[in-house]
Amino acid sequence: MRRDGLFVATLGYLLLPNAIFALGWLHPVWAVPLVALIVMAVIDAARQSRTDSPPLPARQWIVVGGLAAFWAVAAGIGELNVQTWDYLKHNLVFHDLITRSWPVSYPGPSGGDPILCYYLAYYLPTGVLGKLLGIHWAALASFAWGLGGLLLAFAWVARLGRPRGGWVLVLFTLVDGFSWMPGLYSLTQKIGLLAGTPDREWWYTNNFAEHFFTFAGSQTRLIFQAEPAALMWVPQHALGAWLGTACVMRSLLERQPAQYVVLANAAAALWSPFVALGLLPFTAATCVRDLRSSLAWRSALPGAALALTVGLYFLAHGPQQFAGLLFSTFSAPTDWLKYALFLLLAVGAFWLAVGLVRRRFGVVTEPEWYALSLASLTLVAATFVYLGKYNDWAMRVSMPALFVVHFVVAAAATRLWWSGAPFRARLAFALLVLASAERSLKIYVLAPLGRVADPGIQTTIATATRYADSLADLPGTPEFDTAAQYLGSRDTIFGRYLMKPAHPDHHQGDRR
Repeated sequence: MRRDGLFVATLGYLLLPNAIFALGWLHPVWAVPLVALIVMAVIDAARQSRTDSPPLPARQWIVVGGLAAFWAVAAGIGELNVQTWDYLKHNLVFHDLITRSWPVSYPGPSGGDPILCYYLAYYLPTGVLGKLLGIHWAALASFAWGLGGLLLAFAWVARLGRPRGGWVLVLFTLVDGFSWMPGLYSLTQKIGLLAGTPDREWWYTNNFAEHFFTFAGSQTRLIFQAEPAALMWVPQHALGAWLGTACVMRSLLERQPAQYVVLANAAAALWSPFVALGLLPFTAATCVRDLRSSLAWRSALPGAALALTVGLYFLAHGPQQFAGLLFSTFSAPTDWLKYALFLLLAVGAFWLAVGLVRRRFGVVTEPEWYALSLASLTLVAATFVYLGKYNDWAMRVSMPALFVVHFVVAAAATRLWWSGAPFRARLAFALLVLASAERSLKIYVLAPLGRVADPGIQTTIATATRYADSLADLPGTPEFDTAAQYLGSRDTIFGRYLMKPAHPDHHQGDRR
């Protein structure tokens, strides 16, 4: 047994922003003990974590490093490529963290002075380095931080997918699902097989599929994103989901003690509370398997303290404008048919296919099958609720389960191809995986060319205020207050008792 350096590095990566948050946002009487608990937990993990899994060979590290660098650049991390329009907000978060005092707050119209209340983990290390080195170094810091997370996440996929972890990793970035298929109607129009002239290029079919699986407006649309798409649009969710899930899968798939899974789940909350909720079923399954280790105080205590602190922080957030039960919006039998079709295409197809090849050829281990089945149930449950202007609940709560599904499918395809199974069975499963990758393949080709962003943005971290003076000044519509998504009240338990005094910075253009 050797020390599990990959696990310790991953746990440290997840926890570092939490420690920065504690020092920057909490009153010292709370910050110092919480940081001490975090440091103690990482030191304990470094001493106790062992694995009998051999280190990744050099050739797999080459694949891991090459893919990580490719996707960091292609996704626009560090401003090395065209960035999607979500970066108008990302860059403002970076900018406000660098240029404003912590905890960040904004002048309110009636003295309320709302605080920044958002999923800050991805942004905080860059914010610290930007403060220390200057805002013009922030892009490089962002690239280094994002690339580090990708290296860790891809290393986990390669490790869990051995002996051909490199192939599993490549397929992991491709495997998606089949909910894009209604977009074939739009494609046939664009290539002249059906009447009609849809807008945009011939390869852009996502709009129709997204509209097809929408019930009562954009807040009730059902989308599970491909892994490359999640990285391009929401790296703050994606990296937390991949790394948090990898920490839990280490225990489930490699039969390692569950000592730190509660802490990893709690650490993921500041990356994304949606991701942390989506990770809970896997954490619970791991704890049930190894209850004694999961309750070890050196990890359970800092996990509970972290979860409580971050939970109270997010409870300071203002009420969501769009929230409810998806089924309450159904108004016709066709809605139920569309919903059933989505579940079949996005969840059921791969669960059935993997179950078949597992039964006939044994290419999926028992723990992987149980993890896949739990992931499929979690994906179904994630559709019951809608929350946010574009249903962030379904898109983000699903991310840990999607990591599991995409990994298990990639592992099954790789092992089946190199097994002694009949060629027709290997070819059929390979074609099924390839068919699922419609969106991923387009991103692979178009992202490096800067075409996915369509048309991309014109701001950077240093120039973020060209779009809005601050995150609190994001332009909204009469139907939706965009800035309210990122703001919270200081008149809460967190604001009154945990947070250190905040003094809003009166920059030019701030709301008075």
